[in-house]
Amino acid sequence: MTPADLQQLLIERAPAIPGITDATKCDDDRPYGLTVTLSGGGQVWWTITGASGPAPASATTGDTGEADTAAVQVPDLTGSSVPVAHVEQALVATAAEADDPSGGVIRADRYSVRPNPPAVRYGATLECRDGWKLFLSCYGTTPPGRTKPEQPYQPLSHV
Repeated sequence: MTPADLQQLLIERAPAIPGITDATKCDDDRPYGLTVTLSGGGQVWWTITGASGPAPASATTGDTGEADTAAVQVPDLTGSSVPVAHVEQALVATAAEADDPSGGVIRADRYSVRPNPPAVRYGATLECRDGWKLFLSCYGTTPPGRTKPEQPYQPLSHV
C-alpha cells in the first residue's frame, strides 16, 4: 500500500466513522495530506509518507495467524470535545480493516500510546504486507470555524 493508496482509502472510508463528517486531500503543498473534519467542526490535519522495501517474511505474528492490528478498535468520535489520539486510533483501525491481501496493514505502532511519544505526538507507523512502511503524522488541528492549522504547531489534546 503506497502513501497515495492510504490517502485514498482514508478519504473513502473515514467519513463512514460516526463523528467524522469529511476526509479530503489537503489544499496545501503536501502531496499526501489529509484533512479530517469532525461533526463538531474541528479538523485534524495529517500527512502520509512512506518507504518501500522487501515484503516481510510473514504477514502474521507468532503462530496464531493474527495480525498485530486485530486489537485496534474504532473509538467514539461523536462528542463535542474529541481527543486527537482517538482520531489517530480511528484512522489506524480503518486502515487495518481494509481488505487488501496484497498490501494490507499487518502492524501498527501508534505514537500517542507510547510511554514517551515522539516529536510527532499523534500518528502511526503502518507496516504493510507488500513491504511498504507508511508514516501517518498529525501536523495540526483547528478548532471549529478556523480553516488552517496555526503555525508553529502546538498539538492540542482535543478538537
